[in-house]
Amino acid sequence: MKPNDMVRWLLITAAVVFLAEILISGTGVLIGAGIGIFIIYLGRRRLSAGKKPILLWIGIAIVALSLLQSFAFYLVLTAGIIYYFSKIHDNTADKPQVYHPSFEQTESEQEQVFEQKSLFQNSLFGAQSAGSGVYEWKDTNIQAFLGDTNIDLNYTVLPKEEAVLMVRKVLGNVRIVVPYDMEVDVHHSVVYGSVTIFDHKEKNSWNKVIHLRTKGYQQSSQRVKIVTSVVAGKLEVVRV
Repeated sequence: MKPNDMVRWLLITAAVVFLAEILISGTGVLIGAGIGIFIIYLGRRRLSAGKKPILLWIGIAIVALSLLQSFAFYLVLTAGIIYYFSKIHDNTADKPQVYHPSFEQTESEQEQVFEQKSLFQNSLFGAQSAGSGVYEWKDTNIQAFLGDTNIDLNYTVLPKEEAVLMVRKVLGNVRIVVPYDMEVDVHHSVVYGSVTIFDHKEKNSWNKVIHLRTKGYQQSSQRVKIVTSVVAGKLEVVRV
């Protein structure tokens, strides 16, 4: 059996075993891991406030102990080890020599790219915010595991074209404030949560995709496209 096939079967087996463990033993592993993740979140907040990371390590220990009680975790770990070493083997294996013809390029023909500073950085835990002071707008694509994201577009100057804002997260709320004269297109995907987009409100939405657009979006030269994805949390797009 090839390594990739073995990894695939191990992951499928792990999923079946995990479901069987929940049916037989209850949701103890999920509850323990959830409590641990919540304690890690609290510990991160205390750490950012300059306090000792005792709570953070307690949360990590609870999550680790919860996972160690699950046989499915060992199957996933085994699959990861097999996949890792199979990649090392593929990279070190003898490969046929391939001839690639080279063509001289003048300096004007060479395509140059330049790194741009991002408005946000990805965050595993904690809040993300922009709008407490004036900032330069850059198209944004960010993701986070746990925490709230707050973005106020009143404190920046958007370009005379379509601006793009993408936010993906697992747990937490997203709040975006847009100017009154700004046309908006919102594409939101949620597993469970509530949605408030101007006058459009939905509570307890379950596994939905919502696409809303203001009336003058297509004709406006200054507009913003908002794409959000949340597993559990609230989306709020308002004008202030």
